[in-house]
Amino acid sequence: MRRAATILPTLALTACLALAGCSDSPGDASASASAEATITPLSAVDCSTLTIDDDAASLPNLDGEDGAEPTVTWGEGEAPRNLTVKTLAEGDGAEVTEESIVVADYAGWEWGATEVFDSSYARGEATPFNLQGVIPGWTCGLAGRHVGDHLELAIPPELAYGQPAATPNLPSGPLVFVVEIKHAVATSEVAGTAESAATASKDAAADAQVEQSLADRGVTVSGDLGAAATISVADGAAAPTEQETFVLARGTGEPVADGDYVLLHVAAVNWDDPELHQSSWENGAAQDMVISANSPFGSLIDVPVGSRVVILMPGEESQETVAAAFVMDIAAIL
Repeated sequence: MRRAATILPTLALTACLALAGCSDSPGDASASASAEATITPLSAVDCSTLTIDDDAASLPNLDGEDGAEPTVTWGEGEAPRNLTVKTLAEGDGAEVTEESIVVADYAGWEWGATEVFDSSYARGEATPFNLQGVIPGWTCGLAGRHVGDHLELAIPPELAYGQPAATPNLPSGPLVFVVEIKHAVATSEVAGTAESAATASKDAAADAQVEQSLADRGVTVSGDLGAAATISVADGAAAPTEQETFVLARGTGEPVADGDYVLLHVAAVNWDDPELHQSSWENGAAQDMVISANSPFGSLIDVPVGSRVVILMPGEESQETVAAAFVMDIAAIL
């Protein structure tokens, strides 16, 4: 049976599924990582109690340029028993803490595999994630590092997803990642920015001509500038066949640049089913995401902070998604 089509892209753009979550079951950090062992992932880890090594002879060689997904060449030897973080290149940016939100490019392999199980490089954009919402190997392995660091991590199963993985479709056993830290910001700073940026568009200059162009397409945006917005599509309105972007009200802040980590308020509606909608205003939390030329919201590049923008997205049958309409306020560049 064909799965029900969904809005593309969803509002949940701030977490990578391959990194999020871990088991609630306690584990044994001293368990063997051999292929025969069953290892349960730890549900809570005090990073200060871990032994973190800075190299291991069995780590694979990584070939490739910065900013691109590397290839791995495996040697001999078993996976390290301890969390291992090897510095490939040092950065001089802000220090990462266990409570940081980090933006990074990364790729991950099961120990001994040559094909990645997840890669931001393949998606063409760095990924933001909260270090309190990822596997302990990432939380403890990245804490204390700096923006600009290029790292190779070897993570034992108890600090990843277990062996076999506690959840289906997640990687199993010891894992290896290459990570390039692009940006880091404290969660408290994001929360404070979200609070102060809630009315970022209140002084934007509305464009009546753009509003009329949207009306001609059957799209209506409701809500005063600086307040929550909703978006609706008239029955029978022709769905977009390509992405269309409309700056409904232009703000006066700094223009968004390629690669910026931004805070947005977003509302979206399914083109054919108005009952299927999402709203960060209703959820009470602005969305943080990286804007790149390759991302679904790449058309926000060069649009200033404080703007209210409408994006019409076509559906993608191959991804079982349907056309959707988005309204978003660019709240801040983090």
